[in-house]
Amino acid sequence: MLPLQAEGTYTIIGVFTLLLVAGSTGYWVYIDGANRGIDRAPWWGVSVFWLLLLGLIPGLIALGVYLSKRP
Repeated sequence: MLPLQAEGTYTIIGVFTLLLVAGSTGYWVYIDGANRGIDRAPWWGVSVFWLLLLGLIPGLIALGVYLSKRP
């Protein structure tokens, strides 16, 4: 039988991939907001980063709200 838990290597790769995707998305939101002159660009970047770490759905909702609110 296969174990239900992931091996150590796969867990590290998954965590690294999650951090890479969340970090790059948060950084993109920050840079995009700063280039568009949004005064709260750092807050948008940090909130998208943390919400992506907490879960995919909250992170995508925050990203969608940012994309709809940007000028």
